[in-house]
Amino acid sequence: MTFLLLLAMFAAPLAGPVRAQAPGIAPSDILDAAIGDWNKDGREDLALLAVTDRDDMQVGLYVYLRGAETDGSLLTLVLTVPDKIWGARGGDGGAFGQEPSIKALANGSIAITTQNFGIGRERWEHTLSLAYRDGRFLVAGLTFSSFDSLQEEEPLTCDLNLLTGRGIVNDKPVRFAPLSLTFDRWETTSGEDPGIRICRGRQ
Repeated sequence: MTFLLLLAMFAAPLAGPVRAQAPGIAPSDILDAAIGDWNKDGREDLALLAVTDRDDMQVGLYVYLRGAETDGSLLTLVLTVPDKIWGARGGDGGAFGQEPSIKALANGSIAITTQNFGIGRERWEHTLSLAYRDGRFLVAGLTFSSFDSLQEEEPLTCDLNLLTGRGIVNDKPVRFAPLSLTFDRWETTSGEDPGIRICRGRQ
């Protein structure tokens, strides 16, 4: 099934019951989309990033699986997390270089990337990978890199497997208490989420 056809299915009313409810989102609100087999049942699923609050730099995640009750012929909305992801469409409430993106990884996980290469001296890229485990989407991994454009602070690179409690920070192996948080419970405070705190040694 083509990418455009999947988007058309999203824009049309969903048939049958759903386990999550999406707010009113117009096709023009969609920033990015990815197709992959999130639950590893051999069927192509869908994940979307869409604007949910035009006044703030906030984007929502909407994940669809192919329902067994329709033998995989229809997508069913299973996860709705509005106003969770930082960023906006460049030129539409945000600067260019602050757009979020989403893609399917080879292992069936969903990768969500946010970035700031448009404003300020601190430039960074932040990617979370979401893995489907026992009916839930867990934050399984985090990669983060940042640098000071004025070169007054040391660069930081970080790659963490949050489920195993192992990672690499600035080329050095680290171990930490494993995390098992669903994406809706993944909270950012003062610009730092649980993964960034680990990267900075603040767990």
